[in-house]
Amino acid sequence: MIIFTPIIEIKEKEILPIPKYDGVKMSLEEFQNFEFEDPGYKYEWNNGITEAEILVKDTERFLIDNIIRKFILTNSFQNGNSILPEADVFLESLNKFRRPDACYFEKQQIRQPKVFSSVPLFIIEIISPSNSSVEVENKMKEYFLAGSKVVWHIYPSMKEVRIYYSPKQVRICTDGDICDAGNIIVDFSISVNELFGV
Repeated sequence: MIIFTPIIEIKEKEILPIPKYDGVKMSLEEFQNFEFEDPGYKYEWNNGITEAEILVKDTERFLIDNIIRKFILTNSFQNGNSILPEADVFLESLNKFRRPDACYFEKQQIRQPKVFSSVPLFIIEIISPSNSSVEVENKMKEYFLAGSKVVWHIYPSMKEVRIYYSPKQVRICTDGDICDAGNIIVDFSISVNELFGV
């Protein structure tokens, strides 16, 4: 009797060190002044507790670059507005401090101090396989509760973008589908193929 054993090719997962400061209690002032020396992680603050988030991978930074390159062709950019990577955002109504992978700020918001206390209307997050679906959904709902109007979830592993216009209204984009920022930046759009183009 011959027994065949299938060989399954498994992609090796990138293993990051355990985040040093995840779950640490500190005040918002302490958090804002703390020097987090933790390669591979950025930190957010949730009602007095630090939360570790994986930094955008070097191999995914081109996604934000492609978005910004399309954005600079808009009237919004000409008027002094910007899409900024990993900006500090304080969701005051929820007592949370977040660092989205990228977000849109109007000129007057950009002229504020280091921490943006007015919520960005358009937020972009690159979703890592290590992010749980519950975590991703909860954070998206937080952004809307705080006043955001459009949230993108970019899934590099699937080459897919999910555009939320509200927590209940989502459009899934792939291939040649056009991604937009709703009525927040009316002349901004990029196809999924352009977004993932190197």
